[in-house]
Amino acid sequence: MEISFRFNETDEPVNIQVPVGGSFTMTVKPVGGGSNVNGANVHPPAGGVKEEHEAPNPLKTANPKVFFDMTVDGKPAGRIVMELYADTTPVTAENFRALCTGEKGMGRFGKPLHYKGSIMHMVDIDYTLGGGDIIDGNGKTAGESIYEDRYFKDENFIVKHSGPGVLTMWNCAPDKNGSRFMICMTKCSEYDEECVAFGQVVEGLDVITSIMEEVGNPSRADRPSKPVVIADCGQVS
Repeated sequence: MEISFRFNETDEPVNIQVPVGGSFTMTVKPVGGGSNVNGANVHPPAGGVKEEHEAPNPLKTANPKVFFDMTVDGKPAGRIVMELYADTTPVTAENFRALCTGEKGMGRFGKPLHYKGSIMHMVDIDYTLGGGDIIDGNGKTAGESIYEDRYFKDENFIVKHSGPGVLTMWNCAPDKNGSRFMICMTKCSEYDEECVAFGQVVEGLDVITSIMEEVGNPSRADRPSKPVVIADCGQVS
C-alpha cells in the first residue's frame, strides 16, 4: 500500500510504502480503488484489502449465575436463578457468589460462609423476600461477608430497584454489608440510595410468588408462617 500526505498545503508530499502484510501506525481505511481521505491519497495493495476484525477479548466474561433450591416447611418449592452484575458491582457480586458456593469455608463466628441451610426470615407479600442472616438466622444481624472485615462498604448505587426480581443487599447501616439480602417483587425506589442492587432473578419469580402466597402471615407482619429455607445453592455458570 502507498500512502502520501502533506503536513501543509505548501509542503512536498510524503510517500510511505507499506508492503502487503506489513503494518503502519497510522490507521487509514482504504476504500474502493483508491481515494482521497482527509487529504491523504490511499491506494489499496494488489489483490485488494484484507478485512480485519477485532480480536475477542479473553477478559470479557459473562456475569455469573447462581441458584437457590427452596423448601417450604421441608417440602421442595422450586428453584430461583439469579444473574449477578459482576460488571457493575464486582465486589458485591463476588461476595454473594461465594456465599452461594460455600467455597470460603468457615467464618469468624464459627458458622459456614454459605447460604445453604439458611432461613428466609422476611416475607413481605408482593414487596420483598429477605434472608441471608447466616449468623443468627432471624434477620437481627446483617450476617457476615466473605472479606477480611465482617462488613464491606456500599459499592455504588448504579443499579436501581426498578421492578420485580431485583437482588439487593440489606445492610444494617450505610457501608455495612454482610450476607443479608432482599429480592424485590415490585419497584422499591426508596432503596435506590440506601441499598446496593447487584443482580436480577432470571428464573423463578413464580416460585417466589408461590412462596409468598403460602407463608404470608398477616398476624406476624413480615414473618413467614412456615419455615422457608435455602435447601441448596450454588453457581450455574
